Amino acid sequence: SVRAPLDEALCRAAWQAQGKLKFYYLPHNCGIEYALNTGLEAIVAAGYEFVARLDCDDLCVSDRIARQMAFLDQYPEVYLLGSAVTFFDASGDRFTLNQPQTHEQIVQQMHKDNAFTHPSVMFRTAGVREIGLYPLDCKAAEDFAYFWAFVARYQTANLFEVLTRSEYNDSGISMSRRRQQQAMRIKILARYFDWRPQSMLNMGKAAASFALPVSFTRKIKRLLGVGTWN
Repeated sequence: SVRAPLDEALCRAAWQAQGKLKFYYLPHNCGIEYALNTGLEAIVAAGYEFVARLDCDDLCVSDRIARQMAFLDQYPEVYLLGSAVTFFDASGDRFTLNQPQTHEQIVQQMHKDNAFTHPSVMFRTAGVREIGLYPLDCKAAEDFAYFWAFVARYQTANLFEVLTRSEYNDSGISMSRRRQQQAMRIKILARYFDWRPQSMLNMGKAAASFALPVSFTRKIKRLLGVGTWN
């Protein structure tokens, strides 16, 4: 963040979960990819078994972590787990995004777009040790690229329940850096392109989404009855 420094004492006073609150600072703001990787490196070095994501201003249900850990304990073959997410802004809840739940459905979705909502995921540190850190060559779409690495190697899943509420605003990366994100999305889809007719169609849709203004694509998706948009 380039905002004012965090009030660590206030954060510690507000902390109600188990465990200790730790703060990590980078000498320069080099982008979210570097911040994410700094966190991952600290988690791996500390020997934690799981990694859970959450963005600033997002909210978890009270037992989100326990429910995701219980699922991963029950299904040790699953390395990446997300959930449904409700997006909200100052006016209240806007829409709920239900991602595909089974690994087979997730693979199909990944050939179109990200099958995981970043602030909702929990994944195994063992996967980080094998796959590595977030890629630095897919700016604004580093999560899509990273999750593809998990999907290509391990079993994955999404829980049906809403476990995270995520802030939706026009200053977020998905909106403020939309064209860069869309360009990186095309790059990632090409990386995992499998020459099926559906993959060709998905590449065409991604190219159209990149070329058209977001206001136009929103109107088209609303006319088609699609409840979410990029």
